[in-house]
Amino acid sequence: ALFAQFRISEALMATYKLIWDDLCSWYLESIKPAFVNGVGEPIDHTTYEATLGLFEGVLKLLHPFMPFLSEEVWHLLRERKDDLIVASWPECGVGDATLDAEMQHAFDLVTAVRNVRNERGLSPKEALDVQAKGAVPMRQAVADLVRKLANVRSLAIVDKAGEGAITFLVGVTEYAVDLGTNVDPAAEAKKAEEELTYLRGFLASVEKKLGNERFVSGAPPQVLENERKKKADAEAKI
Repeated sequence: ALFAQFRISEALMATYKLIWDDLCSWYLESIKPAFVNGVGEPIDHTTYEATLGLFEGVLKLLHPFMPFLSEEVWHLLRERKDDLIVASWPECGVGDATLDAEMQHAFDLVTAVRNVRNERGLSPKEALDVQAKGAVPMRQAVADLVRKLANVRSLAIVDKAGEGAITFLVGVTEYAVDLGTNVDPAAEAKKAEEELTYLRGFLASVEKKLGNERFVSGAPPQVLENERKKKADAEAKI
């Protein structure tokens, strides 16, 4: 629709996001074969051919913006006589709204689990146990993809999250990461103490700034509002 309406700038951004976000960040990660003893398994023929077909469609979308590069890649993919510039435009198929929603939920869940890892300093190699309160809005194949991308050992449905689990929402579904033995209590206590020390110092600096009459009288209203918000946020965290 964007191309047909000659909304070129928006079409370019949509193509960019398709390649960078959907194709590179999610699709290629999803089909990547497993590594066994440090050696990658070969990709199966069906997936390989489907990926080539998908990439050819992407090249057609990219061609109006990068004609020479996309044409070169087009001929590197397969032996062919026809040029990309005369290739038929990709046709829009009938989408599956339910599957689209499930995949988006899965990607949001993977992102949330990865955020828990980063916040807790856990290695991506450590398998985690994830719990869902109530039904999981994903079919089995999509749930298996979550296990692969987020290195989840188990995805269980529970009535109540385990003791000490980290909870979060994905859409309206409540999830929890059961850290279990993945967390060192002493290290967590030290980390919390360091964060508390930082917050106290930060709060003191903001209060000092707000207590300076010259600063308060000369600063723009928006700057003062930002400083007061910083103060409130720090107090809430402490």
